[in-house]
Amino acid sequence: MSIDDLKPQRWLRKFRISPYRNWIIAGTIATSAAIITTTLDLSKTRQAAALVFAQPELDALPVVPENMRWGFSMDEFQLSDAELRRGDILGDLLVKKGLAYPVVATLVENAKGVFNITSMRMGKKLYFLTREGAGVPNALIYEPSPYEYVVFQLETPHKVELVKRHVVTEIRAASGVLETNFWQALTDNGLNDNLADGMIDVLASSVDFYHQKVGDRFKVVYEQHIVEGEEVGTGKIIAAVYERDGKESFAFHFKKEGEKNDYYDFDGRPARKAFLKAPVKFSRISSRYSLKRMHPVLGYNRPHFGTDYAAPHGTPIIAVAEGTVVEATQRGGNGKFVKIRHNGNYETQYLHMSGFAKGMRPGARVAQGQTIGYVGSTGLATGPHVCFRFWKNGKQVDHLRLNLPQPDPIKGALLEEFEVERDRLIAMLTKVPYRTREEIFGKKTPSSVFDYPDAVVPNP
Repeated sequence: MSIDDLKPQRWLRKFRISPYRNWIIAGTIATSAAIITTTLDLSKTRQAAALVFAQPELDALPVVPENMRWGFSMDEFQLSDAELRRGDILGDLLVKKGLAYPVVATLVENAKGVFNITSMRMGKKLYFLTREGAGVPNALIYEPSPYEYVVFQLETPHKVELVKRHVVTEIRAASGVLETNFWQALTDNGLNDNLADGMIDVLASSVDFYHQKVGDRFKVVYEQHIVEGEEVGTGKIIAAVYERDGKESFAFHFKKEGEKNDYYDFDGRPARKAFLKAPVKFSRISSRYSLKRMHPVLGYNRPHFGTDYAAPHGTPIIAVAEGTVVEATQRGGNGKFVKIRHNGNYETQYLHMSGFAKGMRPGARVAQGQTIGYVGSTGLATGPHVCFRFWKNGKQVDHLRLNLPQPDPIKGALLEEFEVERDRLIAMLTKVPYRTREEIFGKKTPSSVFDYPDAVVPNP
């Protein structure tokens, strides 16, 4: 192999940095809600035992450098970084740093099976560690997420290693009293967006999040992930309840080996019902099903056999139920669309997409909640939205008015086991008080506090 064979134009350029597929949470109403968080100490004591056979000499104890990062003593290196931009090629970036083509080729080869170089994203940073006096960097660090990082050794043996960070999981609780929507209430009060997304996921089949009311309220117990002392994201929802007009909708985490579902409602039915209520998250209904509607493009009245959900361009569109793709094409005023058959009675269609998700073709199987495309304005559309259409027995109907079939509850010994766990989680939720924003920010004395050991209510 010649040096020319190793030049980036021949093989490095396939490792092009891909952009994020960012999409923005849409909301049109101001939010005021009461949010409270606490750490729930589920185990009061932690026990540890050790056998000591000999007292080591102090000189024999290892000395751990204080200034450590990514497993390197930062006192020994100079740190620099470079932000990845659209079209950047990792091979070119390394060559510009002074690495020879054969070294870059070895790094790419050693990364196989460890880390997919093509998954690097625009906006992320590359960190270079260089020893004083060294002509080229000695190591490259890339952080795909707060949970892990990749070390590229730029010197012999040019090893590539994916390192998982230690994650501490705490059990937290949050509650809110709504004036508008609950997910913005969570994010406005410093809680991770994933928590709102998680609650929508487990309650979407029983709560209509597109018709929230002043006075709605919720509680949630969830996992908070902490890495190196920083909150980095939420884990699973443990229990959640959403209350409207005195009616409570529950979701309890209950996962057993061999069981398909992992969340159940109060009666032991799967919390994720056969059909979700909407094909997009964090959006709003811009036009409802109607037999007589003024078409915004054509300018005359005609039936509108769908429900329009306005959302930013590129927002993921999800399948409301599992099924088989019947069509994934572009045609007329529908623009780009996907149509899915769910069983002998029901079909759904998703119009005006900007593009299809990978693998969308006739005959492909899709799961409930799977991304099938992205919001756009192809066809007859004045702005980005998805027109969602629903067929029952071959006739287009208003899905918001349907009484869709309910899944059967779990039975027998498994139901008895679930009920024990459900009652335990309800007791946990009961201990979480509802408090107004006024109470949280100290204008009133709280009428109740968390009844948990070492409870912490954050300062406003």
